[in-house]
Amino acid sequence: MMSEKTNDGFYDYNRLGDLLFIFHKNHKTYLNNALAQYDLNLIQVLCMLRVYNEENLNQKDLSDSLYITKGAITKAIKKLESNGIIIRQQSKVDKRHNILKLSQKGKDLIPILEEINNEWEEKMGLDKLDDEFFKTFIDLAFKSAELNDWE
Repeated sequence: MMSEKTNDGFYDYNRLGDLLFIFHKNHKTYLNNALAQYDLNLIQVLCMLRVYNEENLNQKDLSDSLYITKGAITKAIKKLESNGIIIRQQSKVDKRHNILKLSQKGKDLIPILEEINNEWEEKMGLDKLDDEFFKTFIDLAFKSAELNDWE
């Protein structure tokens, strides 16, 4: 076991999955609180960053790559579009799909969003972790995704 500390509640601090859930939940809460001043939430920001970093994405691509439901993606994109952050353009290849692009307003927000996350990582001390830890963690993250890929 990793620790002698236990929890009398639902979570067991000796189980890595429980610890990761607590870590993720608190990271999400921190980011949502910090993003609120920009009228954004974490799902919207994840969409923005994917659109910023990869061309020719549509909403299905976002849903698949972020492991977020199509409904949540639709809601996020509608809000980003109404706030002038994302632009939908009909695909020239497949007229049934809309390609997502960041507006200039959206592009201007990217450095701010990156800074918010960088501040959290520094406060958490993640900048002090070694490359081997990150490699192992990345491998585990992808393995957990593969375990849920039933196609």
